[in-house]
Amino acid sequence: MDLDKLQQFFFWCMLVNSGVYAVTALAILAFGDLICTVNQKMFGLDQAAIRQSMQRYLASYKLLITAFNFTPWIAMMIIT
Repeated sequence: MDLDKLQQFFFWCMLVNSGVYAVTALAILAFGDLICTVNQKMFGLDQAAIRQSMQRYLASYKLLITAFNFTPWIAMMIIT
């Protein structure tokens, strides 16, 4: 596999993962109360814990996108 194909791979991975992140973040913003209500009934957690776990999920996902998609893509852009 040549460097150009690998660069395209990381670019498309970054776009797809960023799209999933954006849809998830918008869903949490739009339906946050519904998500909390469902999780309260399913797991017996309080609303603060559910909101904290949603924020932790979004922060972790963003960090993973940066570390495993964006950074390699930028590094390949620099060396080509």
